[in-house]
Amino acid sequence: MLVLAIDTALATGGVALASGGQVLASRILEPGRTHSVTLLPAVAELLAEAGAAVEDLQGLAVTRGPGYFTGLRIGLATALGLALARDIRVAAFSSLKLLAAGAPPSAGSLWALADARRGLLYAGQFAPGPDEPRLLGREAAITPERLAPRLQAPALLVGDGARLHREALSAPGLELAPPQYDRIDPGRLAVMGAARLVGGGGLEAGRLRASYLRPSDAEVRFGLPLDEYNLVS
Repeated sequence: MLVLAIDTALATGGVALASGGQVLASRILEPGRTHSVTLLPAVAELLAEAGAAVEDLQGLAVTRGPGYFTGLRIGLATALGLALARDIRVAAFSSLKLLAAGAPPSAGSLWALADARRGLLYAGQFAPGPDEPRLLGREAAITPERLAPRLQAPALLVGDGARLHREALSAPGLELAPPQYDRIDPGRLAVMGAARLVGGGGLEAGRLRASYLRPSDAEVRFGLPLDEYNLVS
């Protein structure tokens, strides 16, 4: 099964192709340029490198959030268009789960933390699973001050949110993963997506939804409180 992965949830995005559990090609979408400019050319380059065409795609994998609102919408809209055109299914993954999947081994618990802007973190606690990391509890958008008491040592913190708010989250027994683990690996997304789709999982295109976890800036301006959220979509 040839699967295209699209990640535009966080500052650094990426695309990849996988088949048979192997990554065929991948591209990193570096921060600084909008994903609306870089995404489709990167997909075209990826397909050309693998000697494939859009018509060869048999499945899609995409990050559904949480993350930056504009980037999420670009990635999900692109995946939706391709899925409808090809009549193929989509494996949608939490961006926090993907950060957890790429984290180095840890003897303690694992927290994936991404920058949610406005002084907030996207946070999720994970445990190892047979195929994918397993979420413990629920993902949330939360202030570092409210999150800090929940971090029980020993624990590994992974993601740019942990680095951005390391002073507020610093405590004995809490380890910060090296910076190379701050971004999602699109190849891992492609392989995990292929495994889910081959196993009969995934969504029909019409059921694809973003997971925002917090209100948009426009909603905040109109009076919706910006505090801790479990799901705002």
